[in-house]
Amino acid sequence: QISNVDVEEYKQARAAFSRDEWIDLLMQSIGLVPAHFNFRSRLIQLSRLIPFCENNYNYIELGPKGTGKSHLFTELSPHGILVSGGEVSIANLFINNTTGRMGLVGYWDVVTFDEFAGTNKKGDAKLKDIMQNYMANKSFSRGKDVFGASASMAFVGNTEHSVAYMLKH
Repeated sequence: QISNVDVEEYKQARAAFSRDEWIDLLMQSIGLVPAHFNFRSRLIQLSRLIPFCENNYNYIELGPKGTGKSHLFTELSPHGILVSGGEVSIANLFINNTTGRMGLVGYWDVVTFDEFAGTNKKGDAKLKDIMQNYMANKSFSRGKDVFGASASMAFVGNTEHSVAYMLKH
């Protein structure tokens, strides 16, 4: 929530911190008490920041309910949007061919899909193809034109399965 940032000042101040102190400071800056997390959990929490810092960074996180997966994406920055339910149209996400209006990837730094998977979701093959191309190439085509955008995409969802189970299936 700082309007003007002097990166050099941050670099100089960073040098005065140890690695663990810096991680704790970052945790506090996103409203979390570092003492409540082990080192691995701190890094997991901070990994949620990457899509806000890197253009076109794709992120996926699955975990139990109530672990804060979508919270950070709604509360951290006014430059991200959370699409609840995970359903969105090609026109809404990329560009509306009728109006020529740019979709979410052209306006937001991060587009997060909450509960993006499930047995009751209907699949749109065209949307899937455009999303895959966008995530791989930072561009998408609509009609005869190709457009670029820099929004990161994050996908968060609940699961009760273990990591081993998910990797196997």
